[in-house]
Amino acid sequence: MRNYASTKANGKPLRAQYAHLLAGGEARPDCLTDEFWELAWQEGAGACLWHALQGQGMPLLDAGIVARCVEQPLRGQLAHTLMLRTVAAEVLRLFADAGVDVVMLRGQAVADVLYSPPTLRPQTDIDLLLREEDIQQAGEVLAGAGFASLPHHPLLFARGKVLLDVHTEPLGIERIASWALLTPLRAGDFFTHASSGSLLGVPAILPDAAVTLPYLCFHAMKHSFERLLWLWDIALLAGSIDVADGWEEVRAGIEAYALQRPCFYALSYANAHLAAKVPQSLLDELRPPMGWRERSMFLRFMQHEQVPFLAERVFARMQPDALHRLAFWRETIWPSADVRRQVDADPSARGGFAGKRLAQISRAALLLLREMTALFRR
Repeated sequence: MRNYASTKANGKPLRAQYAHLLAGGEARPDCLTDEFWELAWQEGAGACLWHALQGQGMPLLDAGIVARCVEQPLRGQLAHTLMLRTVAAEVLRLFADAGVDVVMLRGQAVADVLYSPPTLRPQTDIDLLLREEDIQQAGEVLAGAGFASLPHHPLLFARGKVLLDVHTEPLGIERIASWALLTPLRAGDFFTHASSGSLLGVPAILPDAAVTLPYLCFHAMKHSFERLLWLWDIALLAGSIDVADGWEEVRAGIEAYALQRPCFYALSYANAHLAAKVPQSLLDELRPPMGWRERSMFLRFMQHEQVPFLAERVFARMQPDALHRLAFWRETIWPSADVRRQVDADPSARGGFAGKRLAQISRAALLLLREMTALFRR
């Protein structure tokens, strides 16, 4: 994980500069270096930042940097995104013809609803949420369209370069069962609290903001806010919520799904750094009780740092009691055999599951040592 708080240009963390630009601030051309753009694309924000710069009248940039660090990755993102959008529209039509209800999660739905143009929002795959009882029929529909499920990933389908990730629940409980205790949010909520609309020019089910915003905050926290893109999604959604009635519905959704902590982190950052007008009364209500360690983590996060193992450390605090926290850590460190086999099958996981977990435990031990040292220095 790259520490963006220690990666600086002109004395400011790069993530702070990205947030400043996305929120409408002006750029200094001397800061738009190769490293600036390299990390911007890793953050998922490269296209959005380039779009923001164009809106400023294109400050003078080095032609070599533009060609090497902007135009080339931008063409790659646009080509892949357009391919995914074409396939996503095809899949929506196929399921509609088969009478199978489906909800597009994250990328496709967020892009069409919140981004202009939608291609600014990068996507790596297509995420679909279906009811459990529709899975067999959905598999037959996808097989008929040339998709094949991957080994050890029965709900991950591939056709050429397109990956289609099918979910029957939105959180990942099938991987970490302890997550079920974090929130009562389930697949049915996305179908029940929704309205009819369209995505990609095709009729679609659009979940309400009272479901979507808590879910996006949970998902971003689940990945320890590793990409600024996820926080930008949340900021754009927050900016679309009606001040009078919409926030009251969202407030009720956050409370019903017990996702105050992830929402407090995400909305605090969006409000402070991404020009999202979140009611201060809501942030005050969401603020959880924090010990010194969590206050330190939250402050580091608000200072644009990617805090190591933030998700695990926050989710442990959301468990109902000490026994469940212990079970959560056990399952997080050593998940089910199915999950271990999936990691072993991932070519990017060097050394398989054991090697990946050993590296993570080593990093966690060093982190704990640093934090304990800091505690005794107080």
